[in-house]
Amino acid sequence: MSRSSIWVRSPRYDLAFIMGGALLTLLVPVAGIGFPALIPFFLWAWLILFEGSHFWATFSRTYIDRDFRRQNPGFLTWSLVFFLFPVLMVVLDRQNSGSHYMELYGFFIFLWSLYHNARQHFGFMSIYSNKSGLPSSIKDRFKFAIFAAVIAPQIFFLLNLKFQSAFPSFPKREAMDPALSFFLNYAPKIATGATFLYLVSTYLRSKPFANTEGGKVPFLYGMVCLIFYSVMFYVVAPMEPFYSAAANGAQAFMVIAVMNSLFHNIQYHAIVWHYSDKRYGEGKSKSDDYGLAKWVGGSFLRYSVVALFFGGVFAAIVWNLGDWPSVSGAYTPSTASSWAYCLFLGIIGHHFYLDQKIWRPSQQQELQSYLGLKQLNLRTSQAN
Repeated sequence: MSRSSIWVRSPRYDLAFIMGGALLTLLVPVAGIGFPALIPFFLWAWLILFEGSHFWATFSRTYIDRDFRRQNPGFLTWSLVFFLFPVLMVVLDRQNSGSHYMELYGFFIFLWSLYHNARQHFGFMSIYSNKSGLPSSIKDRFKFAIFAAVIAPQIFFLLNLKFQSAFPSFPKREAMDPALSFFLNYAPKIATGATFLYLVSTYLRSKPFANTEGGKVPFLYGMVCLIFYSVMFYVVAPMEPFYSAAANGAQAFMVIAVMNSLFHNIQYHAIVWHYSDKRYGEGKSKSDDYGLAKWVGGSFLRYSVVALFFGGVFAAIVWNLGDWPSVSGAYTPSTASSWAYCLFLGIIGHHFYLDQKIWRPSQQQELQSYLGLKQLNLRTSQAN
């Protein structure tokens, strides 16, 4: 097995973009502590450069790809129902005075975002453990470990911080029974410590089944995620708000809003660009079947320009939600525009649902090929 075959693209590419995004994201709170006045700038830079643009990345490999549209017409059509759900919430709120359907649906989307991030990390762990040639028992252990590494800190954040911010009636931890407060504070952290030991144990078990380099990659990826999510939710989140002028609600966790998605965004762009290069790059087969996707995805410059344009559009939608300060830090409370609410949550929910369908290598032979999994399976079967 060659050294490059155990990575999604190459050691440098994966370490820089699939794992290295964690380091860049951890610099956000460091900068926030030193220069809190810049936090609104970081927020809008993230929305344009990374968050909004990564939604475009999903559209670039689905709706504008003529071959993909031809093979998946029903799925792409029916998935648009996610743009109707927030519209329904607006209608229900207007018909029922004092109801909070819009807020509840927004919180549901936030919960889905946590799972969405965990699922993406599970996907990368699956790729790395498969490409490392590990037996099913070891692969299953690595997959369980990645979920535990991500979800335990998420649960800590939800039960100790987020619920209290989103729902003022939810009791603060200091007002809870001491035993319950102790449990909510320490149980997730103990689970994270146990996950660390489990990852180490799994790596030691993997060594007899994989070459030295290959056995290290799933372990390395698991440790990156464990450290990142532990620092974000156990250390950084309780320090919020960094921005002293932040209002309540969404602004209370402005840095966490950026961190929770930035690592995910960088990874997503990395995997989509790898996919685009394999599928649409010069000299690739069936190049005439892809339509506009070939023109956009065949050039990094064109891909970037279109992605940034979409990022700007998404930022304009977010601005009309009325939740966030301007780049300069000025904040004028305003009622969210219904159209902005519907587009904002429609784009996010639609993106989550599409991703659950389009990134399943086990069900897509072409995707297996682009990720180097198909060739690996062939080599394995021939060796047997």
